[in-house]
Amino acid sequence: MTANPKWPEILHSLFPGQTATDCPDIVSQVFEQKKKALVKLIDNGFFGTTIAHIHTIEFQKRGLPHIHLLIFLHSQDCIQDPHHINSMISAQLSDPQLQSLLYAKVTKYMLRGPCGADNPQAKCMVNGKYSKHFPKEYRKRTDWAKNSYPLYARPDNGLVFEHNGARFTNQYVVPHCPQLLLLFDYHINVEISAGLGTVKYLSKYIYKGPDRATIEISGGMQDEIKAHLDGCFIGPTEAC
Repeated sequence: MTANPKWPEILHSLFPGQTATDCPDIVSQVFEQKKKALVKLIDNGFFGTTIAHIHTIEFQKRGLPHIHLLIFLHSQDCIQDPHHINSMISAQLSDPQLQSLLYAKVTKYMLRGPCGADNPQAKCMVNGKYSKHFPKEYRKRTDWAKNSYPLYARPDNGLVFEHNGARFTNQYVVPHCPQLLLLFDYHINVEISAGLGTVKYLSKYIYKGPDRATIEISGGMQDEIKAHLDGCFIGPTEAC
C-alpha cells in the first residue's frame, strides 16, 4: 500500500496554499495510522486467522512511503482453490454501472501502462518488452501456477477504460482486494503467494536494508560526517 497525498486526513491538516509536499510530518503521521489500521484489520481475521506477518516501509524518491506486508495464514484458512482466490482477489475492471465507485478506484489506482505498442517509450519497457509482464493474457478463469502467483481471471468481456488516448482492458489491471481498495483509497496491490519463489521475492523487501552508495576518499583527512551524509538518501518524510 502506497501513501495517498490526497487522503482527506492530510488535506484537512494543511494550511491554505500548502500541499502534502510541504508537510512531510503530516504525511508520515497519517500513513503510520493507515498502516496500523491495515495491520489491525488483517490481525483481526480479514483474510482468516493470521499466525505471523512481517513488513517493511520504503520511501519513494519523491517522498511517499509504502509498505510491503507478508502475511502467513493458519492452515485452516490457507487458500484452497480458485474459488477461494476469487473471493479475495480481483484482476478485472469492475462494472461501471453496477459498481461505479469501485470502477473509479480501480481505473485511478490499479492500472499498469500504457506500454508496448501503445507507448514504446514507457519507462517500464526493457529491450522492447514490459518488465512487469503487462499486458497479461486474457483468461476465462483463475488457475493455480506452480511456485508462483496464481493466474487470475481476466475475461475478454468488452470492458474498456480510455484515458489520454490509451485503452485499458482487464489485461492491464493490477491484482487487488476490492474491499481494501475501497477502504484505504489508494494503490494497494494484493497477491496470493503460492510458492517458495514468491516468498523469497517478497522477503527481499524486508531484509535488503536502506539505500547505500560507495564513496571514494582520496587525499587529505577523511571527513566522516560528509562521507556519511553523501552515502545516505533520506527524504524528509522518511526523516520524520
